[in-house]
Amino acid sequence: MKSPFYLENETEYSLWKKKKLSLYPLDTKDISLSLNIKNLSADKLKLLKKNIKNYNYVFYEFSSFITDEDLQNFCSKLDLQNSISNLFSNENGISNITNELNLSKKDSRSEYIPYTNKSLNWHTDGYYYPRDKSVKSFLLHCVNPAEDGGVNLLLDHEIIYIFLRDHNPDYINILMNNEIMEIPKNKNNKNSKTSSGPVFYIDRNGSLNMRFTSRQKNIIWKKNDMIKKIKKYIFDFIAEDDVYVQHLLLKKNQGYLANNILHKREEYFDGQNKRLIKRLRFSKRI
Repeated sequence: MKSPFYLENETEYSLWKKKKLSLYPLDTKDISLSLNIKNLSADKLKLLKKNIKNYNYVFYEFSSFITDEDLQNFCSKLDLQNSISNLFSNENGISNITNELNLSKKDSRSEYIPYTNKSLNWHTDGYYYPRDKSVKSFLLHCVNPAEDGGVNLLLDHEIIYIFLRDHNPDYINILMNNEIMEIPKNKNNKNSKTSSGPVFYIDRNGSLNMRFTSRQKNIIWKKNDMIKKIKKYIFDFIAEDDVYVQHLLLKKNQGYLANNILHKREEYFDGQNKRLIKRLRFSKRI
């Protein structure tokens, strides 16, 4: 089947869209899986992949504590290997996402919103990477939840594509322009470079990928009247907490896998034990 994401493939798009929208409204329980790390059955992995194919994400809960090695082995069973490293990941490419606001000012982690308890607005992971080094999928796993708050909100990027395309197909062409959104180089990383790229792009397998952030600082959008209209449409759409947005409050041993969908995190407050989320990112889809 031809990719439905090319504008010229109207028949394929209509069939795909009808099936996609028929999956909603979605109950989180319908795509939540209970897993045993010592016995990951072929049937459970098959169901996991099916849910991701339909929704681009899936929730899970392990029956026991999960080590970093366990997480890597779990991902490898989905053909996800060599997690993408970043400034603060460990030697295995795993990032420990926790509130670092009390660290010394010499530590730059607290300059990044994910490493605080503040709300984190809508984005896709690694939007600041160039397209040839883009994040295609990720895992977030809860080791310890916050005492209060920290709800994750998830939105399949294919849904917003549908609404944008149906509103005005020209929006899609413009959002696929390789220079529509520019990210200046990171002052904390001497190897960082300015990165320009599209919001939507289609990979060699015909899958749709998205590169987006709601933040306004250090983001340079191309400037013209049409792009202003597109940005307003996108920001208005993601501001609505509608049937397509899933709310997920991760508990201990819970997490989710996703094909780099749009997601955000609400503010949280720690108790005696700090909230700790493990994050792995990959350069291929699930």
